[in-house]
Amino acid sequence: MDKTIKSIAILRLSAIGDVCHAMAVVHAVQKEYPDASITWITGPLEAQIVKLLPNVKVCIFDKKQGWKGMWALKRSFVGDKFDVLLHLQWSIRASFVSRMIPAKRRIGFHPSISREKQHWFVNDYGEQPARAHVLDSFLSVSARIGVSSIELPLPLNLPESRVCGDYVVLNPSASKAERNWTEEGYRELIDWLVSNGQRVILTGGGSAAEKQLASMLTTSGVENLVGQTSLPEMMSILASAKLVISPDTGPAHMATIVGATVVGLYAHSNPKRTGPYCDLDKVVSVYEQMAEKEYGKPVSELPWATRVHSADAMKAITCEQVIAQVRSLI
Repeated sequence: MDKTIKSIAILRLSAIGDVCHAMAVVHAVQKEYPDASITWITGPLEAQIVKLLPNVKVCIFDKKQGWKGMWALKRSFVGDKFDVLLHLQWSIRASFVSRMIPAKRRIGFHPSISREKQHWFVNDYGEQPARAHVLDSFLSVSARIGVSSIELPLPLNLPESRVCGDYVVLNPSASKAERNWTEEGYRELIDWLVSNGQRVILTGGGSAAEKQLASMLTTSGVENLVGQTSLPEMMSILASAKLVISPDTGPAHMATIVGATVVGLYAHSNPKRTGPYCDLDKVVSVYEQMAEKEYGKPVSELPWATRVHSADAMKAITCEQVIAQVRSLI
């Protein structure tokens, strides 16, 4: 602990999954610095879950407001001076926002993983990450103030869940449609779950595409809550699930920080980098074979954060693979 640190600013605007990773790190910072004030600058949607962390002041920046919103943020900090800013986002927009936050020490990512010129906006660098996962890259920044490990699940102020009893959660839609598994795969998985006595709850956001997919998957033994819960309500449902099945999207990481067991379905991004942090051994992934097919070399020879671009990549995941993994857990 650095006893000179009395106030800490956190900058992570989006997205839901990465905000969940950052929440784990911020909780660890709170444990190391119990007397320090912590202010988190984040987006309006993400603020819904950041506010579940006790003793964190949440400051909302809406990127839709552009420069006007940035100047308003700057004015809100007049007279303040944070001892430390943990800059946990690579984007150039976030870096411009960071200049609206008065801080003596601005810690960003190690140059080996920094992107979009973040190094222009900080005066200190995180350590070389010990592992490839995004959460570990966040920890490499907080390590500069002596915080290099986390504890999960997090002690969040969750609302009471509207769902009781024993159930499995299936969160079928990702934020990008290409990351979704196939409708046929989901149907076969649901049929297997229901035939084996499992109650299935569908979760997800309120977009038209998410609702449409959920309606096509709703059958006997399936309860469709897609678009019917706030993010905090969804986290309560995830927290009580015996198992959560999801492609690479925010709810998989929401489930992780509330202690649920997650089976992640991956093809486009490396699960070692973006998979459910506590359940990387339970991921069903075709990423390595699809990446080698696209780039002609093994993943070990590809740059950090290499993505698969094939629109059909998720089709390579078979229902047999998913059911085998689910069967081993329930």
